[in-house]
Amino acid sequence: MCSDRNDWRLRQGDRGVTLLEVLISTALFAFVMGGVYLLYTTMLGTMNRGELAADIQQNARVGLGRMVQEIQMAGYDPSGAIPQVALDPKDAIRAASPSCFSFVAYQWSPLSGPPTEVSYQITYDLSGTTLRRRAGAWDAIALAFAVGGGAQPLAENVDRLEFTYYDQHGQTIGALPWASTHRCPPVPGASAQTLPQLDFKQLRLVRRVGIMLRTRDTRPGVSSEFFTLSADVHLRNR
Repeated sequence: MCSDRNDWRLRQGDRGVTLLEVLISTALFAFVMGGVYLLYTTMLGTMNRGELAADIQQNARVGLGRMVQEIQMAGYDPSGAIPQVALDPKDAIRAASPSCFSFVAYQWSPLSGPPTEVSYQITYDLSGTTLRRRAGAWDAIALAFAVGGGAQPLAENVDRLEFTYYDQHGQTIGALPWASTHRCPPVPGASAQTLPQLDFKQLRLVRRVGIMLRTRDTRPGVSSEFFTLSADVHLRNR
């Protein structure tokens, strides 16, 4: 009898894994790994969205901060360029439209010697998805602001740039289609076009500028992220 029991135990110990047990184990393993993969992809997507949001927010803040800083100083004219400029308008604001703003402010002279404040014509506009800044120094001999050189990219992935203009009473100054050779920034010899912009009379009324800047970007596997900033800038020198 003892021999029969030992033989039975040996036969039980030698028994292999059945197909059903393999299938159950495989199913459990796949379920666990699926949960791990889902958790990983969720965490990765959250991290990518966070990085993307941080990038476009920083992009918008840099662009808007630079614009606000300089637009506040519109009309500060250390070179006395505004009353002398040959190409109209003779105003602190050189051109204004819903998507472009050109004005007279200052920069430090890049020439050798003691630092000197020089009047510049500064223009902000949107080209594609690039916020651009263009600065032309005052030329007292030509009685004009320099228009040569390329525009400086200030911020990328900009989805929308919009300027709104207000008078001293807080009333909106609307930009209407105007048939003129005037451009933003003004350039000599431009052909006549009909563009929505402020005319010379309206330019003299502007006391405050509203700015709306929206950035947008996307990455593989991450839906588009948007970030919008706005500012209300009072012109200190008007």
